[in-house]
Amino acid sequence: MSVDTIEKAIRSILVNNSTVKAITTRCYPATLPQDPTYPLILFFKVTGNRDHHLQGPSGLAHPRFQVEAWATTYDAAKALANAIRGALDGYKGTVGTVVIGSILIESERDVYEDAVSCHRVIMDFFVWHSE
Repeated sequence: MSVDTIEKAIRSILVNNSTVKAITTRCYPATLPQDPTYPLILFFKVTGNRDHHLQGPSGLAHPRFQVEAWATTYDAAKALANAIRGALDGYKGTVGTVVIGSILIESERDVYEDAVSCHRVIMDFFVWHSE
């Protein structure tokens, strides 16, 4: 799969990070599969802001992504969240054809999902990248 979108770049960063990979390589955009195996990562774009200057679009985007660590125990969810944060927070570089200026964490919160008996840690990241 060629990495030509910010979504594919974020997934690539996560599944190729050795600390994350030691916990899971299950990383899904937007929705979970039916009857998923835990632990896993779910991520999606929350907002899709683009930068402008007086001449029009600058070619930079700064979306907010929500990245979630899901696991059957609180400790496992926190361990995966810590690995995700380590992989993404402060990241800058080029993944495939996507040039990332920075990825910075904005917030983090813990949630328990009664419906599936799972813990999840929800993190919001701001991503600056070229389009």
